[in-house]
Amino acid sequence: MLTTTRRRPGRSLAASMLLAMGLATGVTAAGATTAAATALPDKVQAGSSAGVAVQASWPTVKSGQRGVDVATVQLLLTARGYALTADGVFGSGTAAKVKAFQRAKHLTADGIVGPNTWAKLVMTVKSGSRGAGVKAAQRQLTDNGYALTADGVFGSGTAAKVKAFQRAKHLTANGIVDVQTWAALVRGGGAGGGGGGGKLSDAQAAARLRAAGITRSSSGNCTNRNNKNCTSLQDIRARTVDGVISLKQKSGCRIVITGGTETGHAGGTYSHWNGYKVDVARTSCVTNYIHAHSTKHHKRGDGAWVWRVTSGGRTLIDYADESWANHWDVTYY
Repeated sequence: MLTTTRRRPGRSLAASMLLAMGLATGVTAAGATTAAATALPDKVQAGSSAGVAVQASWPTVKSGQRGVDVATVQLLLTARGYALTADGVFGSGTAAKVKAFQRAKHLTADGIVGPNTWAKLVMTVKSGSRGAGVKAAQRQLTDNGYALTADGVFGSGTAAKVKAFQRAKHLTANGIVDVQTWAALVRGGGAGGGGGGGKLSDAQAAARLRAAGITRSSSGNCTNRNNKNCTSLQDIRARTVDGVISLKQKSGCRIVITGGTETGHAGGTYSHWNGYKVDVARTSCVTNYIHAHSTKHHKRGDGAWVWRVTSGGRTLIDYADESWANHWDVTYY
């Protein structure tokens, strides 16, 4: 079986390294116009401790990929003057803008957003900042489980979410999205997967599910995230895995995951690709449990009835009955 690992654990950059590398603010404060920004120096010495930390801190984003990391690249490029629609799809237009940015920063113009490109692309955003860079940070916070409206305005609500995220990642909780915070945001849960909004590798998620007696299947008998015929758990949220385990424990049903984070599903923030959703085989046991423990809420545009679990006015779980595909499409918020 083939497993694609997109995110790699990284080591935090020491404060002295950050000062030496001179991260600069690149998003305007309220009422100001867009200003140029500098993240890190164009070149990091190969083999140096700083170079190793930068290399280990960032995922690789490239043509054919989808999701919040792609949208983040698009928004940051827009903030840098290379305007793009932040649709989360890395197509030829995004590749062209990445190459143009790389040429301007004297980087290898390969259209791939790796550590050196990330280092030049990210910008410090903080209270009072506005613009596409703030939207990118807000979307990443939501993707990590700290939900926000991506309005591009860095107010008190955004500052509070940033601080909460920083505390969870053992960073200085100053509410400023600097290079360390950006690196933690885009790599999600890192090595340990984290709790709540943290993300897991395919192997980590599979081990946890297997220990709970939960299996998965795919038409292609594979786990490659970039193959729609596979069932991948790469970058699934720890909260989603916990939700499926809870479903198994509470229902007593046999649970089989038939769809995970692989490509081919509908997009959006709360999507399969972003780790919020799984498809669970539609058995009578599972269906009876869902009907007994959730409320029939609304019919989706594709005709699937959604059964919802709420608490204190907040939606916790949506079960969409995709009976034609013989599975439940489950979203854990």
